[in-house]
Amino acid sequence: MKRTIEWMGKDLVIHVYNENGHIGSVVTGEPYIKENETHVTFNTWNQLGHKDDIVATMYVKAAVMKYHCVVSCICGIHLDHITPLEMQAIFNWVKEDIKTL
Repeated sequence: MKRTIEWMGKDLVIHVYNENGHIGSVVTGEPYIKENETHVTFNTWNQLGHKDDIVATMYVKAAVMKYHCVVSCICGIHLDHITPLEMQAIFNWVKEDIKTL
């Protein structure tokens, strides 16, 4: 698993992928204030049959809340015949990695 971040002016772009990386999903989020609390609104695009938006949304929400800017995450994680154990390992990695944004 790999993750990169790059500032694009005041906005942030995050890439999350593995050795079989591709563009599976793109999620963009931006902050808005409602009743004195910060929230995130999302726009999501998925390739047919892809579920990479689950991971991308996790990164976008964390980064928007931390940096208060527009964040896009391009995510492509592919494993043939993925098992529940492999999925859990990915989620565990992502949860730890988000702490380092």
